[in-house]
Amino acid sequence: MKQIIFLLLCISSLPANAQRFDLGDPITPSSSHFKLLGVSSATGVENYKYVKPITDNMFGRRIGEIVIGVKNGYIVTTIYNLIPDSDERGVPLDILKLINGNLPFPLTYINGIYGVNIDNYSISISRTNGPLTFNKDRIMYLSSVKRSHLLNK
Repeated sequence: MKQIIFLLLCISSLPANAQRFDLGDPITPSSSHFKLLGVSSATGVENYKYVKPITDNMFGRRIGEIVIGVKNGYIVTTIYNLIPDSDERGVPLDILKLINGNLPFPLTYINGIYGVNIDNYSISISRTNGPLTFNKDRIMYLSSVKRSHLLNK
């Protein structure tokens, strides 16, 4: 748990005017900042895309899109779609080293996705081009509360 908090703090150490969203933060998404993408019929999580211009970086890459999941007024999912450098293939090693350096054990690689579950939290990172990246080539960093935990709320 301490490692997850530390990793989230590393991510949230963006500049003060950063567009950052952390698991567990209270939020009331406004229509001037967010667009509702849909609501999960299984968990009741409301998913929103951040629509304001994004000026921040994460792991040394520009952020292309941000999606958050909200349940009962709290952030339960974050997706940061990072724009890869033109010469990069897959998930860059420098990003994996940074994340692994803050975890008690390394990310596991399964079917193109690096991930880890710690307590009630999940983190994954992958090179993706599909609906969650708005059909753009992105390095998708996803953190979430475990689905089983969402069903109990």
